[in-house]
Amino acid sequence: MDNNTKKKIESEVKKTVDVEIAQELSDFRAQLNHLQHSLSNTGQNSGQQTGQQNQQQQNQLMQQIQQFASQAQNQLQQTDQQLQQSIQQAIQTLNQCLQYAQTNQALNQINQVVGQAQQQFNQLGQQQGQQGQQGQQGQQQMSNQQYGQMGQQNQLQ
Repeated sequence: MDNNTKKKIESEVKKTVDVEIAQELSDFRAQLNHLQHSLSNTGQNSGQQTGQQNQQQQNQLMQQIQQFASQAQNQLQQTDQQLQQSIQQAIQTLNQCLQYAQTNQALNQINQVVGQAQQQFNQLGQQQGQQGQQGQQGQQQMSNQQYGQMGQQNQLQ
């Protein structure tokens, strides 16, 4: 698998995670707006409440905002870690596919070499068989000639 394919996969994974992070941030902003609105209402109602109660409510809201910001930060870190793990798993899978393809290619090449060697052995066997037949034919011709000469000599005697 080439680098372009790896980059495309990483890009798609990052896009997906970016969408998830954007959604998390959008939810976080909505909650912050709600808390700010509550603070604003608390400020407007301060004329009706004592200063001490107003201060307590503001302190509680600030604590909630800080807790929520901390939770959002933790979620973003977890999402980032999950993204990194997903990318690593995707790369490992791609590498395994690449190794499998390379192994397959090597096996195909070995099979081709074995097939070529088998063809060469077959051709050598055929040539040896032809040479053997030619040798037998030559011996028969020589034998025939010797018997013919012996027959002529016998007739002359």
